Amino acid sequence: MRRGFALAAVLLALMLIAALVASVFFAATEETRIGSAAAAKELALVAAESAIESTVAAGLGEADAPIGLAAVRSSITSGFGMPVTVNVTRLDSTIYWIVAEAGSLSSQSTATRRIGVIVSAHFAPDHSITIDRIPERWWSELF
Repeated sequence: MRRGFALAAVLLALMLIAALVASVFFAATEETRIGSAAAAKELALVAAESAIESTVAAGLGEADAPIGLAAVRSSITSGFGMPVTVNVTRLDSTIYWIVAEAGSLSSQSTATRRIGVIVSAHFAPDHSITIDRIPERWWSELF
């Protein structure tokens, strides 16, 4: 039996254990990064949905500045956890296409979501506005 065999075996075992520990730390870091990205995408979706609901609840802002036919009005809001750009396009006399795009404030994260909604607006003589969602797949995620 050669001298130093036990030392070599112990060093090999320590290297294998160190490699296993390092791989566990790497896997935990990747899981954290994946979970963070998924949470950011979900926050972006909620922010986009909230911005659209806020726009619909505000009556499309028709009283302030009416949108001409085939015209677009854009606004940026930041009260939903991240900046959201909302574009309202008038497609017809009563049909509107609302698109909200939410993006992350962090320059490292690219979590953005864009959703679109088609609504129908009815304007009464007393200047009240009724907004109805188009029943056939009125909400969709845009890419």
